[in-house]
Amino acid sequence: MAVPSITLPSLECPDVLLPTPANLSNLFGGLATQAYRYPDELKDLKDKLEQIEEDILDIYNPHWEKIDIPEKKWDIMMTRLAAEYPMYVQKKILELIHTLFPIDFNVTVLGIQIEIISFLRDPSSISDSLFLKDIDDLYLKIPEEYRVWNKFETADFKKASVINYIRSEVAKKMNLLLHGGFTGLIDAFDEVWSALGLPTIPALEELDLETLIRDKTTEELEAISIFGYSLNDLLGGDFDNNVDIDEYNKERLLKRAREFAEEWQTYLIKVWMEKVTAFFDAIGLSSLTEFITFTFCDFLKIVGFPSTIDLPPSIQTAVATTNSLTVPESSE
Repeated sequence: MAVPSITLPSLECPDVLLPTPANLSNLFGGLATQAYRYPDELKDLKDKLEQIEEDILDIYNPHWEKIDIPEKKWDIMMTRLAAEYPMYVQKKILELIHTLFPIDFNVTVLGIQIEIISFLRDPSSISDSLFLKDIDDLYLKIPEEYRVWNKFETADFKKASVINYIRSEVAKKMNLLLHGGFTGLIDAFDEVWSALGLPTIPALEELDLETLIRDKTTEELEAISIFGYSLNDLLGGDFDNNVDIDEYNKERLLKRAREFAEEWQTYLIKVWMEKVTAFFDAIGLSSLTEFITFTFCDFLKIVGFPSTIDLPPSIQTAVATTNSLTVPESSE
């Protein structure tokens, strides 16, 4: 069977601090669609994707039990991979602060006790304990504004939504811990801090996200502004939905809204960190500074994400127009 030609975004390693997931998702979602549609003709590509999935992306895999939509599975893995980057930075900074100031890494989300470091190291420690037969009750604990699954009913998608919500709540908790941890360090080394005359850590910005998104359709959600960015911008543009499910599209927007609400807070904390490096040097935590400029590309290298993939002649690539957000100078 002849395999039709397609053009997808090229595989890049974005050297950025605020990545957007659309290009990665469109690339790998497109590759998965082709590879599983033409498994005999594109066997090498299919085998490579399965290897990447097993060796690198397993912790982001929804591990569906009742459905199998390769494009959506890869979309979930790519958007979770992009969202993991700022959480990885949060975790590494918190672990360093914890060497000098005690931090409680426990949090309760939807009634589930979570140890943050263990969860980020292996999300299956939570996801494997969530059974589909019980998922409806757990899903109803998510705030109503984030619940989308009513027409296209499936327990697998609801479970993915639960995990997405847990991840965003963990990110929110880590920002609170970062702010409290840095405040604790300043108090513990107050004489050093006072002598240096450095700017105080900014308060976390308030955002009533539930009110902002309430009763919005998918199209209306794309246009709402979060800290000056539309949700469509935060995703990095349009997604190539070869399998189009409106509830899924809306869930992706809501997930990204929750993620960026916390990513922006983390970004502003890093902007402040860059101004107070003298303090970190003075108290023996100069290693914190490496995470100020730690980029998405650095993260992809650490997790072992491939920098190249051999593609068949039927698949062409084009350089992506954007892989990140542009930050106004006034926000830096």
